[in-house]
Amino acid sequence: MTPFNHAILAILVASACGGNLAMTTKTSTASLVATNDEARKAVGKLVRVHGTVQREKLGDTVNVGDLSIRCVDFRFPDAVIGQTATAEGTLGITRDEPATTNDAGEISQGSEDGMSSFVIRNCVAR
Repeated sequence: MTPFNHAILAILVASACGGNLAMTTKTSTASLVATNDEARKAVGKLVRVHGTVQREKLGDTVNVGDLSIRCVDFRFPDAVIGQTATAEGTLGITRDEPATTNDAGEISQGSEDGMSSFVIRNCVAR
């Protein structure tokens, strides 16, 4: 029996049993970051962060202690908010736009003092 036949047989058996066929994936080479110091050293690299998910105005964040990393291009499902999850992607730093006040006293959406923050680009949940 060829490898192709084995794969077809596995799919048929899994579907007949009502189960899910688990696909094997490559082991991640991402570095685990859990502190601000580790994050600063890992900017530009593939990282993994494991913490509590929060829904923020600028995007969902994963928080570990005082480290907060925003997923730029990914939204966690609503059921995950407030729960522990893992995110992986390329770590960067972004300078958030400062909030401004117009002549009518209205404050724009922005961050306090235009702070910088850690972000993950190409963010995926693990």
